[in-house]
Amino acid sequence: MRWVIALLGVGLMSSMASAVVINEFWADDAFGDDNEYVELWGQSGESLAGSSLIVVDGDTGGSVTSSNFNSVKLQVDLTANIPASGFYLIGGGPDITPDLAIGVGSLQNGSQTYALVRTADIEYCDDGIKCAGHLDPDELTPGSVAAITAGLIDGLGTLNGGATDHTYFGAPVIGPNGAGYAWDTASRFPNGVDTDSPGDWFPQDNYGPQYEVGSPGSIDTPGAMNLPEPATMVLLGIGGLVLLGRRRLN
Repeated sequence: MRWVIALLGVGLMSSMASAVVINEFWADDAFGDDNEYVELWGQSGESLAGSSLIVVDGDTGGSVTSSNFNSVKLQVDLTANIPASGFYLIGGGPDITPDLAIGVGSLQNGSQTYALVRTADIEYCDDGIKCAGHLDPDELTPGSVAAITAGLIDGLGTLNGGATDHTYFGAPVIGPNGAGYAWDTASRFPNGVDTDSPGDWFPQDNYGPQYEVGSPGSIDTPGAMNLPEPATMVLLGIGGLVLLGRRRLN
């Protein structure tokens, strides 16, 4: 059943998706944070040159002069092409086989914005540019924030419910979850489909041993086709059968 529904998703994906998108992320592996990744999806052979993945801290405490405001905690500059599989994996850990390795602990938990941006739009306040009251060396200049927002390739914000926390660049936002925490792992379904809506995403809890990367209870699929939550798969399956039935009647 899982793969039947996934194949239905592939047809929708191929008819709607065109640009490179952030397709899945995993920032908090249960009981140790020993696996982390961000997965990109795009057309085979599409160049990633000139783009960067950045992760911007959203736990600002409400102050625009906070050391976390506009603060980039990870920047990964990209030069490769999308592989034949359509999936490009940035990550690290014993259960991850990435296309581009990053150190474990590179992705922090909590309010974040994951953004795929033009590298040329990234400019920091310590690059010899005065940013009034902003002294953090990994803080983006106001002009850089504006340029990234205007030219954003793709992005997703996650919030943990803090009243003064931020997301950036006009990206769609998911969270907090029912327990008042940020979603630290989520997948697009169908793969690659981007309507700039939180509804493109299927978050999952990851606070038990069944949610370790690669465990039977997890829907994580680093470097492979995403699957939705089981209840959603049933609904999609029913919808697919109805559509097929109608088509035959016509």
